[in-house]
Amino acid sequence: MNLFRLRPGPTVGLRLGLTLAASGALLLAGGAPADAAPGATSRTGEWTAPGDDGWSDADVLGFWTPGRISAATDPGRPDADGVPTGTPGPPAAVPGMPSAEHFSGISSVGVLFTSAGADPTTGELRAHKCSASVVESGGRDLILTAGHCAGGRAVFVPQYRSRSELADQPFGFYRVTDWYVDDQYVRNSKGAVSDLDYAFARVAAAPDGRSVQDAVGANHLVRTPGYRQDVTMLGYPRVGRNPADQPVRCAARSGPLSGFRQMRVECAGMWGGVSGGPWFSDVDWDAGTGEIIGNVGGFYGGGMDVPESDPRYHQITYSPVYGDRFFRLYADALNGRRPHYGSYRQLQP
Repeated sequence: MNLFRLRPGPTVGLRLGLTLAASGALLLAGGAPADAAPGATSRTGEWTAPGDDGWSDADVLGFWTPGRISAATDPGRPDADGVPTGTPGPPAAVPGMPSAEHFSGISSVGVLFTSAGADPTTGELRAHKCSASVVESGGRDLILTAGHCAGGRAVFVPQYRSRSELADQPFGFYRVTDWYVDDQYVRNSKGAVSDLDYAFARVAAAPDGRSVQDAVGANHLVRTPGYRQDVTMLGYPRVGRNPADQPVRCAARSGPLSGFRQMRVECAGMWGGVSGGPWFSDVDWDAGTGEIIGNVGGFYGGGMDVPESDPRYHQITYSPVYGDRFFRLYADALNGRRPHYGSYRQLQP
């Protein structure tokens, strides 16, 4: 099995429902499964993506105008019960279960915007679709997200502010130039390979020349100590479920997802859009960085295979366990390598 590298191409689907409100939007993928990818895939989930075809900072600014942001389509999955997926409103409190809370966010965590089509100045619009975090790298240019979020012509915006235009974001914006995904992963899989739902991306410097790590700092990746951990999840819910268009966080205790090498957390309010968002074992809120032991993702993109009208949709969220295979991918992303790992076998952490 080989680890493969993707360059910007057609937009891919993800467990989060994507949507942008007039002010712009963020997605959070917690308890909801990802939608199917519109791009071509092989049976192993290897995405076909064209090379970098001149997608520049100027193209990004020219494409993501306030008008386009407000008109962006929502490629989120349809609801089986016919209930509109964009119905706003916070989740009702659940006795004995923590709930996600809105806050101002931290500098090292942000969102991914994408567009589809061969021409970087036209094509199908995509709302910010996934969450991502900056991780330590020698090139100071690496971010972490979910495997089902990988692919497409993407832009990372740290600590996104919906009321600011793209050119006026507090920490700038960063074009994705390469994707690194385990090629045994199958997007939105319900099988064992859903354990591999993590990905890295290399990003270009901001228009002012700063690297993303110089601008916002970087998080430290840590091997998952075990299934039962105290974690804080971070992400950006889609605007339909997040009218304030702010990130959320939830501190909770994880447990095992039976039959998988994944963690499971119960927390109300983890709507589609937080996919790829980090699970912190420790975080310095003032510095805006911490230690990451997981990310929203896993079985069916990180949540139960239920319609959005089912309360479990936003109450149950998954994360892969970080072990040897994850850190091999991390090392390969750091060095731009494409090794062959062999087929995936589930092992205990």
